[in-house]
Amino acid sequence: MKFRGIVHFEFLYQARRVRTWVYFAVLFFVAYLLTKNSLNDAREGNVLANSPYSVAVITVICNLLWTLISTPVAGSAAARDVQTRMYPLIYTTPISKADYLGGRFLAAFLLNALVLLAVPLANLIALYLPGAEHDLVGPLRPAAHLSAYGALALPTAFAVTAVQFSLAALNGRAVVSYLGSVFLFVTVSIGAGAVINLLHMPTVGKLLDPLGYVSVIGLSRTLTPIEKNSVLVALGSSLLANRALWVCLALAILLFTHVRFRFDHRAA
Repeated sequence: MKFRGIVHFEFLYQARRVRTWVYFAVLFFVAYLLTKNSLNDAREGNVLANSPYSVAVITVICNLLWTLISTPVAGSAAARDVQTRMYPLIYTTPISKADYLGGRFLAAFLLNALVLLAVPLANLIALYLPGAEHDLVGPLRPAAHLSAYGALALPTAFAVTAVQFSLAALNGRAVVSYLGSVFLFVTVSIGAGAVINLLHMPTVGKLLDPLGYVSVIGLSRTLTPIEKNSVLVALGSSLLANRALWVCLALAILLFTHVRFRFDHRAA
């Protein structure tokens, strides 16, 4: 019950924060504009605006933006007790590290998953509002949206939240979680592109990409228009291997955090 109580409290605490819904609104707005732009692209080519490829591209672009703006969610969940000087009281309660860290992390992950729902929601609204050009949109394909959210957005949310949360929990400072975002966004993502384009190791490069961005964008050069309209690119073997790798790395990071975390005096 302690674990469930922590999840419930943390989720509701941050769900009541205005900033959480600002993140949702920003992602919704950007996804809406990107979807409208895909309609313009559909007028010039053979790829439908509602194609699995278009949906996947919009998802990974929004994942990049979310990685940069989402850090306060995990950072606050991990380090708020230290920064508000409440930790002497919290740390002396009869609670295990697994309940404390697991409950805080799960709440942050669920909230981030909720925020990322803004992307498919904006996508569907932009495509199926009255007056939309149905010949450019194509038929509704729930599998395209579900696979993009389930195979691209959720694993990204899990891995990024794990990195952000762990850094903040071990350092006692929410701001440190920004370093995790910068590392994932700049170092690893750009590094993945460099491995593919400079070292000519596409398999390794795609595995190194924590957000799935490089893999999805790279499909523009290999898929035909017919494949972009029909193939569920989010469920491709290379992408699934990438997602599985980063989920496993995230679990390892969380395990490391559990081992290293201590209920003792912290400097805010």
